Amino acid sequence: MYLLSFLLYVVAEIAVLAWLGSTVGALTTVLIFLAVSVAGYLVLAAQGRRALHNLGRLRDGRAPLSANPDRVLTDGALVGAGAALVLIPGIVSTLFGIVLLLPTRAAARPLVRMLVARRARTTGFTAQRLVVVDGQVVDHTVVGGAAPLTGGPEHPGRIRHIDDSATVLDGEIVDTPRRRDER
Repeated sequence: MYLLSFLLYVVAEIAVLAWLGSTVGALTTVLIFLAVSVAGYLVLAAQGRRALHNLGRLRDGRAPLSANPDRVLTDGALVGAGAALVLIPGIVSTLFGIVLLLPTRAAARPLVRMLVARRARTTGFTAQRLVVVDGQVVDHTVVGGAAPLTGGPEHPGRIRHIDDSATVLDGEIVDTPRRRDER
């Protein structure tokens, strides 16, 4: 399948170059090839930066409420595919890449979503709800705690914690990893 796709790509690129060469001449064909490549790189620079910025904002949780995460991810995938096509030498691949980089990629979004959904079904992927708990990791230290509560010098090897409901949890520290500054 991949070999057949590659052969079709090579035949299409050669056919377009041969047709252009016979229609407008060799020098004009070379200039068209260079112009299409430069245009592809310029569009890639602008749209690639925007897609990476949007994906970064989505990852950091700073995406605006109006931004649909599905659309941001789909657009990121389409811009990536368009970038790959622009970087492949040839007029046909660069033109397809430019189509995927421009807002015309909206026509390809449903196709991409359908392909991803089909692939997810065939691999048995099931969506699970993730629960994220926001917290802070403290390096085995109770911040602002008194020495008796943190297993300090008065009670070495013991930890005692009193929570807000006055429940006393009493336990023994069996093993603690060394801190970076103790190594």
